Amino acid sequence: MKMDLLEIQEEIKSQIDKLRINFKKCAKDRLTRQYIETRLQALETKYKEFTKNHVELIKKRSSLSTDYFSEDVFGSVEEFYLEFKTELKERLDSSVMKQQRDTSLNVTGNFNSAVKLPKITIPAFSGLYTEWLSFRDLFKSLIHGNEALDNVQKLHYLKGHLTGEAEQLVRHIPITNDTYIQCWTLLESRYNNKQYLANSILKRFFSHKNVTSESSTSIKLLLDGTNDMLNGLSNLEIDTSSWDIIVIYIVSQKLDSESRKLWEIRVSECSNKLPTINNFTEFLEHRFRSLEFLDTKATKQTIARSYVCQDSVKVTESCKYCDEFHKIYNCKKFSQLSVDARREFVRSNSLCFNCLSNFHSAFSCRLSARCRLCHKKHHSLLHPLNPNPQSSDQGTQSDDQVVDSMAATLSTSPQSEATNVVSCFSNIRGQALLATAMIKAESKAGSTLVLRALLDQGSQASFITESAVQLLGLKKMPIKVDISRLGDEGSMPCKSMVSIKIQSRLDSSFVIEIQAYVLKKLTSFLPEKNIVKLISTLPALELADPFFGTPNKIDMVLSVGVYSKILLEGLIKGPPGTPIAQKTRLGWILSGDIYDPNSRNSELYNNVIVSMHVQSCENDILKKFWEIEECKSVSKKLLTEEEEKCEKLFSETTKRDNSGRYIIKLPFRQNDPPCKYGDSRHIARKRYFLLEKKLLRNPDLKVQYAAVIKEYFDLNHMEVVPRAERDKPNVVYLPHHAVIRNDKSTTKVRPVFDASCQGINGVSLNNDLMIGPTLQPE
Repeated sequence: MKMDLLEIQEEIKSQIDKLRINFKKCAKDRLTRQYIETRLQALETKYKEFTKNHVELIKKRSSLSTDYFSEDVFGSVEEFYLEFKTELKERLDSSVMKQQRDTSLNVTGNFNSAVKLPKITIPAFSGLYTEWLSFRDLFKSLIHGNEALDNVQKLHYLKGHLTGEAEQLVRHIPITNDTYIQCWTLLESRYNNKQYLANSILKRFFSHKNVTSESSTSIKLLLDGTNDMLNGLSNLEIDTSSWDIIVIYIVSQKLDSESRKLWEIRVSECSNKLPTINNFTEFLEHRFRSLEFLDTKATKQTIARSYVCQDSVKVTESCKYCDEFHKIYNCKKFSQLSVDARREFVRSNSLCFNCLSNFHSAFSCRLSARCRLCHKKHHSLLHPLNPNPQSSDQGTQSDDQVVDSMAATLSTSPQSEATNVVSCFSNIRGQALLATAMIKAESKAGSTLVLRALLDQGSQASFITESAVQLLGLKKMPIKVDISRLGDEGSMPCKSMVSIKIQSRLDSSFVIEIQAYVLKKLTSFLPEKNIVKLISTLPALELADPFFGTPNKIDMVLSVGVYSKILLEGLIKGPPGTPIAQKTRLGWILSGDIYDPNSRNSELYNNVIVSMHVQSCENDILKKFWEIEECKSVSKKLLTEEEEKCEKLFSETTKRDNSGRYIIKLPFRQNDPPCKYGDSRHIARKRYFLLEKKLLRNPDLKVQYAAVIKEYFDLNHMEVVPRAERDKPNVVYLPHHAVIRNDKSTTKVRPVFDASCQGINGVSLNNDLMIGPTLQPE
């Protein structure tokens, strides 16, 4: 039996030799694609039988006394097989290309030479479920079902059109005649999943944005998205014929109010008959076509709730005052005029007193916005300095007010009793004006909001209100600190802080990023009483807060650190009882005592003093740290039978040598592991020769790789196999290769030993090793 198997191996070797000899003798006109494929198939069959017999011989290697192993017959046959197969593949590819070229010439001759058809391009597939159906259908029609292409060419085209996750999925599959079907089946099993495909289609449909204005483009996109969803589900053989009323309801809720109104009117004309999806799509088509015809791009003006979001927009209307391309209420030159001069300019140029437009008067103005100071029907820039006392002292503000872009706040209606988070003192016959500024704060989306900030030299940290953080959409970082007030009269807990970019409203180049602690409320309204009328004369300065004298909410408190960064040279002092003006990067700030001669002696003004510092709750934090780190009794996890064997092997075989190193046996599943009979030495040698060629082409890599191997020897991590054991049978050899990591600062090149390399019997060292339990606690 043993001799018979060796004789069979010799016979198969002789047959493979004859295959190549006959192929060399064959005339060129007989070398067709069918002839070469037949020879290739015969070669594959012979080699598979030869390999199968070789495995049987390896199992009986110790009892055989023959030259079969010493002369490495299998290695020579394998090398001969690879060379002959490569030659057949090259001849096959050249034959196919010649056949396609001849076919192309014949087909082209049937057409007019002046007609040039566009090239069909197959889009690459990256692994997204939404792209799979279109890629699959196009590839199957052009490549998969093309009988003129063999499987090698189809697999070449397929791999060339895969990227990302899809390319990684089939990267390990070699390009051979037998692996194309395997590769295509693998892709279909992964991406031809109806549930995932349907979920991705529906997710894209439901995430479609609502139409917020009468826009033909938005309605067209919504219609296309609806049709795409229905067609995609139909391609998955999902019946959507009874979904009409559901789809109509969902899509109609995404329409703008005017389009939805027109649809409801149209449906009501059809009595009690339910509308169909065809009726709805027909309506949407007529709707966006009419909007395209009318070129309607009007959008409803968004009414800001006491804040203004300043995005970059293209202004096509010139200013009526300076003829530059911006709105008149954004004009710096116009805002520098006195209120009387502004009102006279508006009146002489027949502009609307409410919105400053030249298309209508204030009487016919449809804008619901009013003056943010007195709530009368005129623009805030036209508010007189000496208004009616009843209106000037009015403390409530409307939620629907629209303020000019030069001064926007985040205030709502003030409380009847303002609760300060800071200490207060009383002052008779006057009040103190604290320095405030209007600043721009950058939101998460990149736009800016204008906030009102208090500049406090007595505060060690910056603060921001919770409402401002919500409007800006900033990400809060969890912390736990206490906010201490003046005199250490109690403290407030603070649980979060934010990082925020602020910039000057007058100088866009000045931008700083600060860390601010988040509190629900900072101070009461500042100032507590309208004090504009108390200041008789004020130079024409670019104020940091143009509405410094009007009571309003504080959105931020800027610390002494920020205050020191904004100061510039420039100080203007007025007579006693009037504030001083300090020049800063934010504009001129006003501060100081304001004397009110008309105030009664019994009338008191509460002056806010903000003097806060932040202190971490060290005791609480330390206590929680120890609670987390406290060792608790954890019930022992149940182990599987294999994990118990690993534990037992570890406890019974672990020992230490004289150098202090731990030694443990490998946890083999069997006493006689199959990986020993895989002839891994042959594979390891081939991969070693490939590594040598790679290192010879890259001398620098060779030097680095050799240095690491030498280090292993120096550290006694590696030793040379004794000569007496080099020919020992049934030994597992591990191939190794170089891994380059340029991002590492120390060892950029290291060898990797491949314990997953399978022998000719398809078993690797890792396959025969047991997997122990998880050591780290969950």
